[in-house]
Amino acid sequence: MKIYLDNCCYGRPYDDRTQKNIGMEADAVMAAIELCKLSEITIVGSPALIVEIGKIEADDIRKKVREFYDNTVTEFISLSSDIVLRARDFMAIPMKKYDSYHLAFAAAARADFLLTTDKKFINKAARTDTAVKVVNPINFLPEAERWAQ
Repeated sequence: MKIYLDNCCYGRPYDDRTQKNIGMEADAVMAAIELCKLSEITIVGSPALIVEIGKIEADDIRKKVREFYDNTVTEFISLSSDIVLRARDFMAIPMKKYDSYHLAFAAAARADFLLTTDKKFINKAARTDTAVKVVNPINFLPEAERWAQ
């Protein structure tokens, strides 16, 4: 199994946890990563993630998120012309630019799951022809359990 986490997942542990849903999602991200480490599940990284993390305005948060990303990713997929074309197809849905690239990278890496906390991204990804299942990290653990059976 392979998973791809988008930028909001890498940043979620550093968000304001006083909101119940944010705290639950942060815990779910950490649990998903722990599951991946214990089960030797591949976590895919990409140039889109590096660029997006680099845009985080707060220096301290940007450094923490980048370190978290660097310590999490076990496989890196490079940009290719096929990924650019696929991302453009997704943008036509319309899907946000970085969401399109995250989905294109995940598909090119043959990831089984893409984790995101963005509900709009989840809904738009469901309308694509990709085999990547885009889910909220809260829903990933039950999905991974079903997938493993």
